Amino acid sequence: MNVLLRFSFLGENFHGTQKQPNCRTVQGEFEAKLSVIYDVPVKTVLSSRLDRGVSALDCALSFHVEKRLDLDRLKYFLRRSLDKDIFLRSVQEVPETFSARFDCKKKTYLYRIQNGSERNPLYNRFSFSPVRPLDEAKLEEGGRLFVGTHDFRFFATPEKDDENTILTLDSFSLSKEGPFLALRFQGASFLRYQVRFLVGSLFLLSQGRIDERTIRSLLRGEEVPFRKLKAPGEGLTLERLEYDENLLGNGCFPERSSL
Repeated sequence: MNVLLRFSFLGENFHGTQKQPNCRTVQGEFEAKLSVIYDVPVKTVLSSRLDRGVSALDCALSFHVEKRLDLDRLKYFLRRSLDKDIFLRSVQEVPETFSARFDCKKKTYLYRIQNGSERNPLYNRFSFSPVRPLDEAKLEEGGRLFVGTHDFRFFATPEKDDENTILTLDSFSLSKEGPFLALRFQGASFLRYQVRFLVGSLFLLSQGRIDERTIRSLLRGEEVPFRKLKAPGEGLTLERLEYDENLLGNGCFPERSSL
């Protein structure tokens, strides 16, 4: 059977999602617990590769096993065994060909900024506080430049020389949510570190260290003088995944999650 798990986690205690030797990762935690439950090695497929310190409100993985186990019991066992920095939200059987990674239609990333003169240190685990407040109008104007189909090679770290860097960002929004500025980026796929470099470039734009013309040139794939800035990982959260409802039925996640 093929099983899909959806879960949330706090990223500060993980070296990212993808399994690595001698490091605590989200994938490694799930594979260890599942292998004990099923009494065979279990390999999983992640919906997203997230960096060290990045959190998720809606993340997913899928795995194939020969042994059938009641899914309510699987959910119970996993919730009992997983540490408190991971919360399992749902467990469901999916078609044999389903992949948590390749069948994901949309991803929404949220970047939280404490942008006022007063900052709450209790929020530092999942937000970023700049030394000086950022220009909100410039953040919003700059973010709109990224919407559409562009070459994002200069706003990411491609993992292979021949990796396709021409991608489409479906939407960007900026809103005030309680003590935070909330920057949201939605698209079908993202390059490694892409969202953090996009946010970093908006920081630079807000501070007057680059201008909109430079961003437009970079998005055309033109190599111009530009010192990339990668925004801190703790401000980034994978907020929502979207899959084909015909495969998953009624989703268990709201349009927008909140703390």
